[in-house]
Amino acid sequence: MTDSMEQWPAALTARIARTVKTRRGQLGMTTADLSSACATRGVPIAANTITKIEKGQRDSLKLEEVIVLAHALDLPLVALLIPLEGQADIDLLPNVTIPAWEAAAWITGEDCVDEAPPPGSARAVLAVFREHDVDVRTALFSTREAHNRRERARQALGSPRYEQLARQAEELDRMAHEDCARLKTVRDQMRAAGLRPAPLPTTLGFVDATDEPESE
Repeated sequence: MTDSMEQWPAALTARIARTVKTRRGQLGMTTADLSSACATRGVPIAANTITKIEKGQRDSLKLEEVIVLAHALDLPLVALLIPLEGQADIDLLPNVTIPAWEAAAWITGEDCVDEAPPPGSARAVLAVFREHDVDVRTALFSTREAHNRRERARQALGSPRYEQLARQAEELDRMAHEDCARLKTVRDQMRAAGLRPAPLPTTLGFVDATDEPESE
């Protein structure tokens, strides 16, 4: 085994430990607080173990420990694994050194931006969920804006501004309708492909409503 292969696990653990300590300090958490937060999530890590991790007295971490630490510290898992501030390159593996952002993109499945992922691949599925997330945010925004503009028009009833606001509300309603129709299409396509789209925000619950009458 080469020196790089022997040293890499410890270096990775030390990298994670620095982020844990920094983030814990930012949140004003003690090691006991963090230990309790991990236990609440079903993966107990003793406070003295967290201290050992932060002091570099652990050469490796279990996968479940990394996941629960990230969740307890309200960090995306990628941010715990890859420090994106102040480090140009990262040892992703003992013999793989790449720019930190490329490493982060690989972890999140966003590393093939210059070509479409093969149909049915894990990256293709991730792309569908990302597209769905964009469509949800778009429909949520346009629906909210249409509602707000209708309310402003209602309040301006009888004033010189009413006609202008009413026209704007009508146009925003049209855009919101198109955005919601697209969202419904995407969700239907996901289900047809065997995927389960995330639940919609309450204000967009109508998107999933069926057009068919419910059976008695």
